[in-house]
Amino acid sequence: MKTLTLPNGEVISYIDKLTALDVYDEIYVKNEYLRHGIHVKENDIVFDIGANIGLFSRYIATKAKNLQIFTFEPVPIIFEVLEENLKNIPAEVRNFNIGLAEREEITEIHYYPKVSADSAIIEFDWDLKVNQFLRNYNETVVDFIPGAKFVPKFMRKSIIKRGLKRMYKAELVPCKLRTISDIIQENNLKTINLMKIDAENYEFQVLAGIKQPDWDKIQQISMEVHEHIEGGKNLLDKLGDMLEEKGFHVIKEKNSRFSLMGVYMLYAKK
Repeated sequence: MKTLTLPNGEVISYIDKLTALDVYDEIYVKNEYLRHGIHVKENDIVFDIGANIGLFSRYIATKAKNLQIFTFEPVPIIFEVLEENLKNIPAEVRNFNIGLAEREEITEIHYYPKVSADSAIIEFDWDLKVNQFLRNYNETVVDFIPGAKFVPKFMRKSIIKRGLKRMYKAELVPCKLRTISDIIQENNLKTINLMKIDAENYEFQVLAGIKQPDWDKIQQISMEVHEHIEGGKNLLDKLGDMLEEKGFHVIKEKNSRFSLMGVYMLYAKK
């Protein structure tokens, strides 16, 4: 298993360096999930949904004592790295090698070894994604590859397509799906103080697996919302409206770091 020293000096196991450093920046530097009053306190119960290699759980474990953290990561090879990274954190941790969805079933997930954090059951809309990169070329391509500014405009679309196909070359991996309500019931949970969701295009399905009585047990949600899928237009507003109906105060961040690419942050608090 490969190891990497993060900018803060922590040594972690990882799959691809791009994911590890990007997720580190998202969680440790930009603090994307703990905004607008979202917080944890001693003895809280946290669900880390879409836990990837475990960086959010490592981070949140430093924010309060005696947390009970439930992690959910469906891709077996990523799950192995997650377990390694969470061995000695100061919290009670239970790791589940499953995805969360509307119902229990076995499906396949697109595992991307070069960008493992983006592994998804529902792939993004390829044509939409190419056009988003093209439309925001300077912010999304040139900022990362300065030499790309010299590429003639007529060549940019084909280069973006080739780059995405290379980065997102998928391996189809079987994965088991269960519902949040099943997890709540079998663990006899009376409350979930914070539910962090980064389910890569599957957030609607994750929330659909919560039975009505269990909504009263959920106090806070901090979630990435991905509209860059087929039929994903206005998903942020739809999920926000749904959570308001469930009794949450909702804040939608439409200027988050990936908003140019159809990825937004949503915060919900009772």
